[in-house]
Amino acid sequence: MKPIIDNNVAIYIPDIELEMKQAKQICEVLVSSSATIRSLSLKAIYFSLENIQTFDESSLMLVAKALLAMQNKISIAVAFIGYNSKQYTKLKSLLPNKSLPLFKTRAMADLLLGLKMPPLNQTIIYYETDGMIQTLVSQELKAKGYEVLSINTPQEFSEKKKQFSDKAFYLYDIYFDVAANFIPISINNGIVTYTLYKKVDKNIALSFNVQRHNARLKEGYKVFIFDASETLNFDNTLLDFIMSLALNGKKFDAHIAICGLNVPLSDKDKLDSYKRAQISFFASVEECKKNPKIQELAKQHQIAEQNKKRLTKHLMAQLPIFINASLETLSSLTGGEVKRLDYKVKTYTQTGEKNIMGATISFEGDISGTLALCFGVEIVKEASTMLFGEESQSNEELLDVISEFANIIAGRSKAILAEHNISIGISLPKSYASEEEMANLLVDKQGVQINLSLNDKPLNLFLTY
Repeated sequence: MKPIIDNNVAIYIPDIELEMKQAKQICEVLVSSSATIRSLSLKAIYFSLENIQTFDESSLMLVAKALLAMQNKISIAVAFIGYNSKQYTKLKSLLPNKSLPLFKTRAMADLLLGLKMPPLNQTIIYYETDGMIQTLVSQELKAKGYEVLSINTPQEFSEKKKQFSDKAFYLYDIYFDVAANFIPISINNGIVTYTLYKKVDKNIALSFNVQRHNARLKEGYKVFIFDASETLNFDNTLLDFIMSLALNGKKFDAHIAICGLNVPLSDKDKLDSYKRAQISFFASVEECKKNPKIQELAKQHQIAEQNKKRLTKHLMAQLPIFINASLETLSSLTGGEVKRLDYKVKTYTQTGEKNIMGATISFEGDISGTLALCFGVEIVKEASTMLFGEESQSNEELLDVISEFANIIAGRSKAILAEHNISIGISLPKSYASEEEMANLLVDKQGVQINLSLNDKPLNLFLTY
C-alpha cells in the first residue's frame, strides 16, 4: 500500500476489506514510513475509506491507534477521510473523544487543518446539528475572510445545494476536536491576540495557522499577544515555536508578547535570546496593552491602516485592466457596443437616471479596493438573455444577473493581474435593487468614476479603496 503524496500530504487509499490481518499489514506500512514522512516534512496523513465497503471495528481501531502514534511521534496531523454516511455514524461511535478527526473529503480536511484554502469568493455552506461546534468552526472560517452559511436541517441543506450548485464549498459530516485544531484569534486596535488553551504541547504547530500569521506580518501588524493566562499544562516547546515565529517576524519589526505565563523562567541566557528576538513577558494582557512600547507599535499599524484608506497610485495604475475586463465582459454578454466616454477622480456621483441597479465586489491582496457597477434595468435584461437563454423579469433574477456580471468582470481582472504578478482575492459580489442603496456604501469615498454607454444606455464603473 503506497501513499499518494500531494501538496505536502500523504494519502493512503487501500482497496481491501478491512479485517484484522489487513489492518496489521497496514499498521506495519504506516510505522515503516514514519522516517520518510518526517524527512519529507509532510504536513498531514489521510487514511481514506473510499474503497473500503466494510470494516471490522477492532481492525479499524488498530489503524486509528497507528495513525495517532505517528501523530505523536513525528508531530503530523492525521485524519480519516472518504467515508460514506453509514460509516460516518459508526466512526463517531468508535471515536467518541474525537481523538482522530473525521473529514468527509480531502478538501474539507485541507480547509479545516489550514493546508489548502478555497478561494475567498466562494461561499462555505456548513451543515452541522451541533450548535456549539458549528459556531466555533464558523467563527474561525469567518475570521479567515469567508462567508459562511450555517445550516442545521437536512431540508435547508438540500435547498442550498440546489440554489448554489457548484458555486459553493460544502462542509458536512465532519467530526473533530475544534479546540485542538483552532487557536482563537482576536484583532483590536492594531493588536493580534492568540488565546491559548488549558493544555499546550508540541502539537501547537498543527493547530497554529502559520501561513495566516505570516500574512498578518505582511499586512503590517506589529504586536502579537499569546494569552496563556488560562493555560495550566504548559510544554516548553511552545517557547521554541514562538521563538521561530519571532525570528521570522524581526524583518517586519514585529513584537511578540507572552502574557499570563505561570511557568517561572530562570535561564538568563534564554531570557536574553527571547529579548533579542523581540519577545516580552507580561503578567497579564491588560498590563501588556498599557506598556508604552506596545502602544507605540500598535499605533504604527493603525496609522498605516488609515493611510491605506485612500485611493493609491498603485491601485490607479491597474485601472485600465478593470476597464478593459469590464468592456470585454459587457460586450460579450450583451452582444452590444460598449463605448468609454470619460473618467474622473472624484467621489461617487449618482447617474440621476431612473431604474438603475448596481453591484459591488471587493478585492484584497497586493492591491485592495472595491469595484462598483451600475446600469439600467434594460441592460440587465439584455444580459440575462445571453446568460440564461431568456429574459429575467423578477427583481431576484435581475439581481442574480448583476452578481454574475460583477463576478465575471472581477474574475477576468484577477486573471490579467496575475499575469503581471499581482495577486488578489475576490469577495462575493453584492447586488443592489437601486442606485441609492449602493451609493450609501460609497458616500464620501474618493475613486475613479468611468462613464460608459452600452447601446447608447448609461453604464458606470467606480473603482475605489
